[in-house]
Amino acid sequence: MNMPFVNIRISKGKKTLHGWYIHPIPYEMSVKDFFIKLVNKELSPECNIALANSEEIERVELSETPTAIATQVSPSCNIVEPTKSVGIHMHYRLKPDETISTTGPLNSFTILMQNERKSQLYFPIISQSNKINRKQTLRNDLVNWIQNHGGEWSTQSYADTRGKEFIISLTETIWYIDMRNHKKFEERSYYIPDLFLEFFDRANPESYKQSRKLFDANELNLHCQALAPYSTSSWMLMTNFNWLRDAFDDFIIAISGYT
Repeated sequence: MNMPFVNIRISKGKKTLHGWYIHPIPYEMSVKDFFIKLVNKELSPECNIALANSEEIERVELSETPTAIATQVSPSCNIVEPTKSVGIHMHYRLKPDETISTTGPLNSFTILMQNERKSQLYFPIISQSNKINRKQTLRNDLVNWIQNHGGEWSTQSYADTRGKEFIISLTETIWYIDMRNHKKFEERSYYIPDLFLEFFDRANPESYKQSRKLFDANELNLHCQALAPYSTSSWMLMTNFNWLRDAFDDFIIAISGYT
């Protein structure tokens, strides 16, 4: 008997704390207990969900697809039954923090935080060769694309490590799909978000006198696993990546669905 699974998203207000990610359900438990075990890293510890134990669930929504109309479900329900009857896409919405208004002079910590928000942002510096191929052009275009949307990183060191790793993983995934024809996704009713479409139809393997290969489920799954952790990275949850976050989640869902 196959182990049941659920596609989880966690948000607080307008902020996504954990993007859509498929988790196994090892045994029967309540919807609330499943959330607690995720936060305590008893389940899917590789996701490293950075949430405090004090976070409280405001409501839980369940749907057949990530974009379908959701049905609210009680946190005390057994998680297995509603995922079988309603849908596997479960959205935990947490209670927002109380807003505390302050008057009077700003303290040093507040001033420091304000200055931090005004600080310069950075993007990855990738060495260039005199003659670049299409794949390298794709990588450079992704860097420029992020820069043009204001989605830069907080330090040059961070941009050259985490940012560069993200660009390379995204480049490899897009190139792999494009070499095998991204339109195959649509034929199986999985849709790559419009935000990414400008980076497809570039590989053109025929120009290398190669035929288009078929998708390999294992290889595609490896690309999906390489991208998925970025959806919950601290930098991805910053406001300057709001333009990318949901589309990136949808891109991962399309890849995982096709596999």
